[in-house]
Amino acid sequence: MKLALLGTIATILCAALLPVSASAATCERACLEGMVNRYMAALIAHDPSGLPFANDVIFAENNNRLKIGEGSWQTIDGLGKYKHYMADPEGGQVGFIGTVTEFGIPAFMDVRLRIAGGKIAEVESYVMRDEGAAHRYDEMGEPEAPWLAAVPPAQRLSRAQLVETVNKYFESMAHNDGHGDYSFFHPQCNRIEHALKTTNVRDNSAYGHSTDTQFASLTCEQQWKTGFLGFVTRMRDRRFPVIDEERQVVFASVGVDMNSPTRAIPETTGKPFVLPNFFDVPRTQQVQEAFKIRDGKLYRIEMTMIEVPYAQPLAVPISSMTH
Repeated sequence: MKLALLGTIATILCAALLPVSASAATCERACLEGMVNRYMAALIAHDPSGLPFANDVIFAENNNRLKIGEGSWQTIDGLGKYKHYMADPEGGQVGFIGTVTEFGIPAFMDVRLRIAGGKIAEVESYVMRDEGAAHRYDEMGEPEAPWLAAVPPAQRLSRAQLVETVNKYFESMAHNDGHGDYSFFHPQCNRIEHALKTTNVRDNSAYGHSTDTQFASLTCEQQWKTGFLGFVTRMRDRRFPVIDEERQVVFASVGVDMNSPTRAIPETTGKPFVLPNFFDVPRTQQVQEAFKIRDGKLYRIEMTMIEVPYAQPLAVPISSMTH
């Protein structure tokens, strides 16, 4: 098992270093962000005809393969205030988290485009119909300043190091028991989930579907040290398609399977965490997550997710698994 795990990690890290075509490298940050803007404008106009799609373009929405013009192309009718871009000129990829309206109702979307030869070769999108989260995002207005700050070249991690740092987070989540090395978290790390702050919260808010009012008050590292997340049984189909080297940001994707037979998890705090009814049946969350790395550690985390059928395979092609 350990050898297989090490082999998987090695494959992920090596694949992140695969060379990309010269055509993919010609679209710089402004070009990539511009492609997102063109895509979103066409989406709300319900008219994809003016976009430069490749002949064999792949379109997946909420982890289902569709044809361009189907799905949200029929329903999204406006843009909100929040726009978070992550650009990877070397890989020819761009990620986006932004608010929209659907028949006038607030929602938000994740969009990833792969650009090759000046054309849109892949579209992967997720529509989160979470009105409360959309309102929170628009109240934020824009990403926190550190997300957008360029990092001096001498302080940057390599592409492989960025992937390795983010993968430590994924590695430590499945069967989390609180006894691992969680030093990959920055001391000032903060995480939001659907625009809701879930770390260093001081108002005794309950976390997620649980009644635990202490978990959200902890730091990122302290949370992992509780073993609270032991109900996560598998982190599969890990992908790191957008590596924004200039800003030291990674836009990653993972399938989070939850099928624990244990109904109470013994936390390292000495108290058991009784799983809420939400986890009574097998569940899978398809997660898109942005990471800002500072000083070689995870400094900011922006998590978005949708529920899909348990253990549903990925709808995106192999080319999107890595660079």
